Amino acid sequence: MRVVDGELVGGPAGSPAPQHETPVPASASPSSHPSSGPRSSRLYRSRHVRWVARRPPEAIPARRRTGPSGPRPIPRYVYVPRWGLRDAPPEATVDSRDPFEELTATLLSALRLLTAALGFAAVVHLLRYVLAVVNRSVPVAGWTDRATAFLVIFGGLVAFGVFVYASVVFARWIIVLRADAYRRHHLRDPRPRWQIAVLAAVPLVNVAGAAILLHEVARMRDDLDAERTRSRLTKLWVAWTVVNVLALVAVVTRTVAAVSGSIQTSANGLAAVVISSAVSGVFAWWLGKRLLTVFGAPQDEPVPARRWVAVA
Repeated sequence: MRVVDGELVGGPAGSPAPQHETPVPASASPSSHPSSGPRSSRLYRSRHVRWVARRPPEAIPARRRTGPSGPRPIPRYVYVPRWGLRDAPPEATVDSRDPFEELTATLLSALRLLTAALGFAAVVHLLRYVLAVVNRSVPVAGWTDRATAFLVIFGGLVAFGVFVYASVVFARWIIVLRADAYRRHHLRDPRPRWQIAVLAAVPLVNVAGAAILLHEVARMRDDLDAERTRSRLTKLWVAWTVVNVLALVAVVTRTVAAVSGSIQTSANGLAAVVISSAVSGVFAWWLGKRLLTVFGAPQDEPVPARRWVAVA
């Protein structure tokens, strides 16, 4: 409780005077102090007496810290925060490229690569053949023999690896070609994929198997001229047969030459490999163009070179 003395507040005229507050303990009450007469009673009943409630010092709670005293730590997240602005997902781009066209381009590239590999093998075998012919009359240096032997082995391995790659691509191309031909009639290919792969990729088997598969496609394609397509596929099959016969002869001759150990037989085997590799390389280049002409490009009606006009 605080007591403001009326005499200090001002006189009867109400003139201002400096105020002075006399603190009185909160536990004190008017009855606890002896009355000092009319002045004391008038003092406690005066309008200048104001009661103020305060806590004892031991009951006042300690002030809370509003924040850390040191620098604020950088927030770390163990996951990507999802709050804030969200980016719109990118629109999925539709691939407009035809898988058959892509596979056709891959097949053409594989056949051209096979042509280059077979050409390299033919050249290194030809060098080896020339060295064998010269060695019949004049001894050759040992390093030339070792170098040509290494090139022959390396060229053969490269040609074989590219041949396997081209065979796999050719089998995939035939699978997609047949699926597209049967899909035009709302049908599914009656042959399983493993059967198509065996007929198209296995050497010697594909001589007849590839021809059967391509003829079945030609019968299902209504946009192809039946007579022209059959004629082109027949020529293709004949050339394929000749290439495989030459390759088989070269393999047999080369094997016999390796077993016999004769220089002449070895030279004959090298000559057979040179001829077979050269012919196979030319056939691989021609095969890509022929397949693209028969199945890839639209066929126009044949235009006769000479027209007969009836004269009345």
